[in-house]
Amino acid sequence: MEDAQGTLIDLGGPAAPQAVARVLVDVDLPHLDHPLDYAVPAELADTAGPGRLVRVRLGGAKHLGWIVARADSSEHPGRLQPLLSVASDTEVVSPELLRLARYIADRTVSTASQVLSLAVPDRHAATERKVLAEPDPALTRPEAPAGTSWDSHPGGGALLRRLAAGESPRAVWTALAPTRDAQLADAVAAALSSGRSVVVTAPTSAQAGAVADMLAGVLGESAVSVTAADLPAAQRYRVHLEALSGRARLVVGTRSAVWAPVRDLGLVVVWDDGDDRLQEQRAPRVSALDVAVARAHLEGAGLIAGAFSRSVKAQALVRSGWAASLAPERPALRASTPRVAVPDELDREREGPAGASRLPPRAQQALRRELGHGPVLIQVPSAGYVPVVSCDRCRRVARCAHCGGTLSLGPDRTVRCAWCGRGTQEWRCPQCAGTRLRAVRVGSERTGEELGRAFPGVPLTVSSSTREITRSIGAEPRLVVATPGAEPRAEDGYAAALILDAPAIAGRPELWAPEEALRRWLNALSLVRAGAPALVLGGLDPVLSQALVRWDPAGLADRLLDEREALGFFPATTIVALDGPAPDVEEIAAGSGGELMGIVPRSGPQPGGATGEGKEEATPEVRALVRVAHGDAPGLLGALARIQQHRAAHRLPMVRITVNPPELF
Repeated sequence: MEDAQGTLIDLGGPAAPQAVARVLVDVDLPHLDHPLDYAVPAELADTAGPGRLVRVRLGGAKHLGWIVARADSSEHPGRLQPLLSVASDTEVVSPELLRLARYIADRTVSTASQVLSLAVPDRHAATERKVLAEPDPALTRPEAPAGTSWDSHPGGGALLRRLAAGESPRAVWTALAPTRDAQLADAVAAALSSGRSVVVTAPTSAQAGAVADMLAGVLGESAVSVTAADLPAAQRYRVHLEALSGRARLVVGTRSAVWAPVRDLGLVVVWDDGDDRLQEQRAPRVSALDVAVARAHLEGAGLIAGAFSRSVKAQALVRSGWAASLAPERPALRASTPRVAVPDELDREREGPAGASRLPPRAQQALRRELGHGPVLIQVPSAGYVPVVSCDRCRRVARCAHCGGTLSLGPDRTVRCAWCGRGTQEWRCPQCAGTRLRAVRVGSERTGEELGRAFPGVPLTVSSSTREITRSIGAEPRLVVATPGAEPRAEDGYAAALILDAPAIAGRPELWAPEEALRRWLNALSLVRAGAPALVLGGLDPVLSQALVRWDPAGLADRLLDEREALGFFPATTIVALDGPAPDVEEIAAGSGGELMGIVPRSGPQPGGATGEGKEEATPEVRALVRVAHGDAPGLLGALARIQQHRAAHRLPMVRITVNPPELF
């Protein structure tokens, strides 16, 4: 650590005492993940305050950094490099945000600058000048709500009373569609009425926008600030500055909103925390719920993790006693949800040979009957025409000869790779030499085509990523084919719903498959009218089937958590993935002090050097999983951080470290 600071020192001799700025430089080097001392020139003395963005020189190059603190002298002898300039006219990071960045970095074996790159939007100078010139708005507190919307949830009234009193309750909330908006608005209003701030996070811009519009209708349009990754940079930076200054007391947005540095945080709400769109894809790969839990812990704020379903991670918070469970009473549940049926093997046999078809007679009859009462939703797991094909002879999934991706069939009968997009004219199975293909999974476009022929004259809408996503429809009879997350909202709710090809998600081997399947299905079924019929087709495990029929996501999450604890998997333990060249991974795993669960080759394209023929030569990589009990996790993570610092300082190959990799759990 001191050696790194020494690179900034002019060895020409000691200098007189001078003002010092301790700067966290924006470089992702583990051995430089701490504040470095810089001299503050006299002309910058009044502007180089804590939280400001500055330009400095490190290792012969110019970098940005954030001033963590000011001091009268440095602990390092000699002459310090001076600050080059102050890049911002105001504070861009608060002490609370710096503390949060350090906390997250220590628990993910990353650097504080990596965390701040997620939390702090890029500076927009014109917006900064405009915000600083604007007068502070007059802030008003809403009245504490009566809270009758929470009568269906035991403990809901206590939640509102504690929020309004300035306390910080923590809850995992299983919501019902008819009362979701009212309950959310009451919780937000209760926290605001105590004089504190609120942050609300949703998986997509469309969902965040709908929540913001709903809250604006209750609290007033000026009370809500919206931020999302697809908004202009000026808007994101404006919300960041207004949150820092205390002007923005209610921030609503996508996963980046969870970092909003509002003053006196009273409540963080994470909606649908199990959605992978709330999972950061860049290092340190934290989810919005991870950040919300950390903020609730560090800033003494309340937290609500809400969804129509329930994630295993959220259930672990309940089981630990850190959060309370808010689930609806059975009478309210029955009065607010559709009637879900999951045909089993006996039901299919009762219908004869047609019962094994993708759309059995029972489903067709339900479609014809309920179309007279309004629109009907048909959810399919995949977009496209035929997204997965296999060999007709041996049933092996057909893969691209160039990259190994799965092959798909388009409506014009062309075969293309889903990964690289290359077309295939003549395919031959490498296992049995067969040349004919068959459909493994039928997509939304093919499903819509088949339903259009079966129900001529009925309006049809296909909503998926391969087509335009429809946000809303009217109440007239209509067939709506949609993929998960692309279901349009019907004006008066859907008259019925069909979930096709249920095993496509639920039957996957990953640990997260049952949880994710139930989340997708309950989100879709929450758009259906109370008491309306809903069929889930394709065959399901009895445990998952009963969770659907009984509408019991908390029960399934509790059972899945039991399995994780028995197996010693996350969230019952802490598991770290090490990815990189085999010798380096093996060395780090051996020196980490954790239990080595195993080492496997990495699949898929891997980085490497170019060959003489201009092709990229793959460098063999492996993945090692290291496990440790939660109580011993700080020791393991600290050891890994020191190993990374040593390797970075000595310019050894770095290994990618992921704590509790989300693709596994």
